[in-house]
Amino acid sequence: MIRGVLLPVITPFDEKVRVDEQMMRQLVDFHIKAGVQGLFVLGSTGQGPAMTIEERKQTAAVALDQAKSRVPVIIHVGTADAGSAVELAEHAAAHKADAVAIVPPYYYSDHTEYEIIAHYKAVHKAVPLPIFIYENPKYSGISIPPGLAVRMKEQVPALKGIKVAYGQGALLEYVRLLPDISVFTGNADLFGLVPFGVAGMINPPTSFVPELCVDLFKALDSQDYPRAVEAQKRVDTAARIVAARLRKYGRVPLQEVFRMRGFAVKRFPKWETEQMPKDEIMKLERDLREAGILGQ
Repeated sequence: MIRGVLLPVITPFDEKVRVDEQMMRQLVDFHIKAGVQGLFVLGSTGQGPAMTIEERKQTAAVALDQAKSRVPVIIHVGTADAGSAVELAEHAAAHKADAVAIVPPYYYSDHTEYEIIAHYKAVHKAVPLPIFIYENPKYSGISIPPGLAVRMKEQVPALKGIKVAYGQGALLEYVRLLPDISVFTGNADLFGLVPFGVAGMINPPTSFVPELCVDLFKALDSQDYPRAVEAQKRVDTAARIVAARLRKYGRVPLQEVFRMRGFAVKRFPKWETEQMPKDEIMKLERDLREAGILGQ
């Protein structure tokens, strides 16, 4: 079972809105050198659903090549149709991904339970990889609560994990009902979860400070709770400061915080968007430095 901090890697683009392969390689190395226990590629933060099939294959291949099996890499292959999901999963398997994640088939949010499970079964039949449910009803329009996940597991035995982002079911209910899969929270709060069986975190707002997230998980895993308290405070502070900007400016602040870490990200997100005002970028950096999240 995969446990720990699985960082959701942003997919950087260049000025012509092409995947910036060299920057992607730098980001993969950055996360791995920080000690993360795995990478989550092409999810919402990775821009997968906003990319073409070929762009997704290109990005997956680059990430897997750069990771060089140093940590598990999970490739998100969720699409609105099963055929495209299968195509992406087969590509991920051919490039030695450790697992694939699948968001429920989005747009048609009136899919029946039979149809939802059939979507996952199609991928299961096509590739031998472990499958992660990407529980994200805010974006997919479909929820896979704990009860449905149990019924799905009966028909898709390759289910080995679940990322719960904006889920309708309690995290610990997934843990209780599915003891043989890794349950990851999409939030930054691990303190009250890891001791009770949650496997780790996949949290976008803190992806620019992987070392803080790793320190938190290691403290909890070793039951060093005084250290974990302080680590959780720092992670919460980073998440709070960045999330406030994400609510106001969309996904652009993730571009800015990675620039603050020394990465010349040219464009993120993929779509055309309004940039943050320079004074707001300066205030964001000042807030992070004053909080001790970035170096003084």
